[in-house]
Amino acid sequence: MRTVIVILAVAAALQGASRVVLFEDFTNSGCGPCWNIEPQINTFVNNHIASGNLAVIRSHVDWPSPNDPIYLANPTEQNVRKAQYGVSSVPYLIFDGIQVTSAPSLENHFNTRLNTPSYIDILVARNGDETSGSVSIRIIAEQEPQWQEGTIMRLWPILVEDNVPGVGYWAGSVFEQAFRDNLLGPFGETVTFSGPYPDTIFVDADYQISPSWDVNHLYLATFLQCTYQQTDTEVPNANWGKFTDIPTGIETGSPSAQPVLIVGPNPSMGTFQATAMLPEGVAGTVQVFDLGGRMIASNAAESATGFTVAESGVYFVRLATDSGESVTRTVVVLR
Repeated sequence: MRTVIVILAVAAALQGASRVVLFEDFTNSGCGPCWNIEPQINTFVNNHIASGNLAVIRSHVDWPSPNDPIYLANPTEQNVRKAQYGVSSVPYLIFDGIQVTSAPSLENHFNTRLNTPSYIDILVARNGDETSGSVSIRIIAEQEPQWQEGTIMRLWPILVEDNVPGVGYWAGSVFEQAFRDNLLGPFGETVTFSGPYPDTIFVDADYQISPSWDVNHLYLATFLQCTYQQTDTEVPNANWGKFTDIPTGIETGSPSAQPVLIVGPNPSMGTFQATAMLPEGVAGTVQVFDLGGRMIASNAAESATGFTVAESGVYFVRLATDSGESVTRTVVVLR
C-alpha cells in the first residue's frame, strides 16, 4: 500500500504549475463557415472561460471580407499572429500553438492540453487606472525548461474585447474575444531563463485603453510561446483575466500580493530550492515534511532557501505566513 501512495504522490508532484490553455480562432466577418461554427465555439468557450483555465484570442484576417472592422482596427499585429502559423484559410483553430482542429473535437484537444504538465507560472498585475498604466508580469520557471536548446521564447500580453457589435455574417450579433492590442508590440518580448531554478523574470508592459473600447468587456491573455516563425510554436502556459479585475501589487522585483511558493528542481537529486514570495510586511516560515508528517527542516522564508535531504522519497514543502495563510508544494527526491 505504501508503494501505491508514493506513486500517486510522485504523479501529483510532476503536475507542476496550473495550466491555462490558449485557444486561438482566426476568423473574418465575411466568412460563412466561420459563422456556421460560431455557436459550437461559443458553447465550448462559455463552458470553460469562467474556470480560469482557458484563454481565448480571436484574431481577424482580411479575407474574404477586406472590410472586417476588427482586422482594420489592428492589421499589423494580427498579421503577425497569422504569419506565426501560416494561416491560409478560415476558420483556423489552434490550441496552445500546436493543435489545429475542427469544432466538433474542441473538448478533446482542450482536455489533452489541460492535462499536459507545465513548469511555467505566469502572474499578472495592473498598475494604473482604466485608461492607462502598466501591466507587471512575473514569469517563474519552476525547473529548467524542457524545450529544444536554443529555442527563443517570447512573451505575448494581448488585450481582447467581448460584445463588439458585428458586421457581415455577424450583423445583429457580436464579436467575442476580438483582438485589440499586443501590449509588447507585434512580436512580443524575448524571455530567457538562465537558472539556478526556480528562475523568475519580471516584465512590464504599458497599456493605453482606446476610448472606442468598453473597458468592462476587456480581457488580457498573457502567454509564452516559441519565437516567431519557428517550427515549434508550443505555448508552455498562459494567464487569463478580466482587465478590470486584474489585481494590483506585482511590480518589478517587488513582493507578491499573495504568498507564492516555488520549489525546484523537481524531481531533485537531494538538494532543492524553495523560493517564497510574500506580501509586503508579512513574514513566514518554510518547512519540509516527509510522507509520515515528520518535519525534517525549517527556515525563515526568504527569497530563496536551499534544502538538502538524505533519503529518496516524496516530501512536502510548506510556506506558512504570520498572517495565517499557507501554501504547500510536493517535491520528489531521487538519490
